[in-house]
Amino acid sequence: MNYLAHMVVGAWAGLDDQGVLGNFMGDAVKGRDVEGMWGVDVGRGIRLHRAIDDVSDRHEASREARAVLRATCGKWSGVVWDVLVDHVLASEFDGLATGCGELKGFAAGQEAVLARQRESMPERSRRFFDAMVAHGWLAGYREPTTVEAVLVAMSKRRVSAGPVALGWEAFVKDEAALKEMGRVLIRSMEAWGKAQNLVSLTERHRQTMLSAPATRPGDARHKQHRLQP
Repeated sequence: MNYLAHMVVGAWAGLDDQGVLGNFMGDAVKGRDVEGMWGVDVGRGIRLHRAIDDVSDRHEASREARAVLRATCGKWSGVVWDVLVDHVLASEFDGLATGCGELKGFAAGQEAVLARQRESMPERSRRFFDAMVAHGWLAGYREPTTVEAVLVAMSKRRVSAGPVALGWEAFVKDEAALKEMGRVLIRSMEAWGKAQNLVSLTERHRQTMLSAPATRPGDARHKQHRLQP
């Protein structure tokens, strides 16, 4: 799931403004003691972001979608799928983003919350936020031309990421099936998000992270976090 989907799940989970900030900058924040570095409220958003990644990546719909995309996108199928989920969500926002209103209004609201906290962002998140607002990516994800342009831009971030540029082509080949996989994933994440107790989630995730080995440079998620447009 990419930025728009993270924001919608964050809204379902009931994040406050500082939590919204943490959820947004979750990709840019490393380390395990996020509460010590960013405070409890922002840390809660970072923990939720990481939990969303974990749950959505392991979901059966995501595994099936990556398998479909792998023939065209290879090891980058997970990176492509995250962007495509945002496209499915944006293009069917009224039906899928229950309780979030219409897409433009939701995107504007999230951008306003983040703009008030822009100076608290790490530099990487600040640069991405400025580009996201300037290009209108959140609402723009419903447009095929925007999605394809984002995937092409992401493919240029690494020499080996060329197959990411073929992501839209791969989507069109199996559009009906991939859209349904996206719907299934989003509806499942709605139920998951609304069921979360953010206080207990933070503690459970903190204990899990403290006992887990550090992410290896070759891990798929590690690569994805460096493929922003």
